[in-house]
Amino acid sequence: MKVFANLLSRHRPDTGFQFVERDYFDALAEQQQDSWWGSHTRAGLRRLERRARVVREILAALHAPRVLEIGCGTGAFTEALLHTVPGMCLWGCDISHKSLAIARRRCAAFENVTFEMVDLLSESPPAAPFDVVLGNSVVHHLHLPAFLPRLVALVRPGGRLLFFEPNMLNPHIAVEKNVRFIGRLLQNTPNETAFFRRGLSRALVAAGLVDVSVTPFDFLHPLTPGPMVGAVEHVGRLLERMPMVREIAGSLIIRATRPPSEFPCSGIA
Repeated sequence: MKVFANLLSRHRPDTGFQFVERDYFDALAEQQQDSWWGSHTRAGLRRLERRARVVREILAALHAPRVLEIGCGTGAFTEALLHTVPGMCLWGCDISHKSLAIARRRCAAFENVTFEMVDLLSESPPAAPFDVVLGNSVVHHLHLPAFLPRLVALVRPGGRLLFFEPNMLNPHIAVEKNVRFIGRLLQNTPNETAFFRRGLSRALVAAGLVDVSVTPFDFLHPLTPGPMVGAVEHVGRLLERMPMVREIAGSLIIRATRPPSEFPCSGIA
């Protein structure tokens, strides 16, 4: 865990938060060859596979959908998507060029993916807008009031947004995001947070989005021992259907649609 503290110590307080994030993930990719420790455990891989299946359900009605994955990092979720939804045209973007180099190697066997280094706060990918814009554990690294209007602009009118983000009502997530030394041990960056689903829903509606849904999801922790993954996953799906208990799930599925009409979407206060 010492390496994570060393990486965080490189941050310069006078830089914008996106540059702090970029420097952190460049260093992490160089030293660890990954974006997050929880993406390569057996439970972590099962989580990615399940999220990819959710994406497949969203894309089922679209022919050759054009999809943007923001914050693709080293391509762990990208690879799961490409295996699960082979018919889409996928663009992966990130601000970390060292992470993107790993993602390109990881997904080299796929011809339907393009990786680009883009700072979405100041520029858009050349292929924008997209049918679907999605991401896995990325929006909580960003300043939502500044980023949300940019995010809406990336998707075509009538297009969909789909994200998987940490749930602040989950006890583990709450401690990790609010007790900073624990967050550092778990590879958190100084800027990241988590979301309360009702507040996030209000922000998405205020941004002009429709069909907004923010749903608690996933009780499978990445450190679940391999032999227990199936049982924990089964119990977790039962808990997701229990009205009060599901509120403390580890993640949120965020779904929203840009209105088909062309009136401009508003920002949020």
